[in-house]
Amino acid sequence: MRRHFGRFLRQGNSERPQVPPALRQANQWMTNGNYAAAATAFEDLAQGTERRNSPRAPFFFLQAGRARMMMEQYDKSLAHFKHGLTLLIDSGRFTLLYRAGTRIVQELKDRGRDAEAREIAALVHGNTLAISESATQQLPSEKLTLPTHCPSCGGPLRSDEADWIDDITAECPFCGSPVRVQ
Repeated sequence: MRRHFGRFLRQGNSERPQVPPALRQANQWMTNGNYAAAATAFEDLAQGTERRNSPRAPFFFLQAGRARMMMEQYDKSLAHFKHGLTLLIDSGRFTLLYRAGTRIVQELKDRGRDAEAREIAALVHGNTLAISESATQQLPSEKLTLPTHCPSCGGPLRSDEADWIDDITAECPFCGSPVRVQ
């Protein structure tokens, strides 16, 4: 399901959504390897956006989980991963659930955390019917490359997990900015 730029115009900003400084800082900490500060910042962002029912909340929980995983705090990491993925399930974003869940499973396996990987895989694959029914959201037909990080907020971008607006533009999952392919 492709989105249109009209949403950005309705927000009163025809260019890019305003990016909170806390988000830029959290992404910078993550990039610089300051995982403790990044985890706390993403947890705060996740809780705030969840209270406002923002579609960005799952991605902040997943990023908080990644930061905790990098610190080898696997119990907290797993809780964040599960919560973020559950929010994707609850909002019917099954394609993003599958892509993000698959990557998380691989990251956990790469760290030798097979039990945690199985828990995440079970959560994702427990929704396989819904995932297969929502598979109409496809990547553009050509293999296009997004920048590795959002130019607005610094958040990591992945072509296979992006919410594509049109054939050459994806939406940053953290700040909502449109990002064009390179």
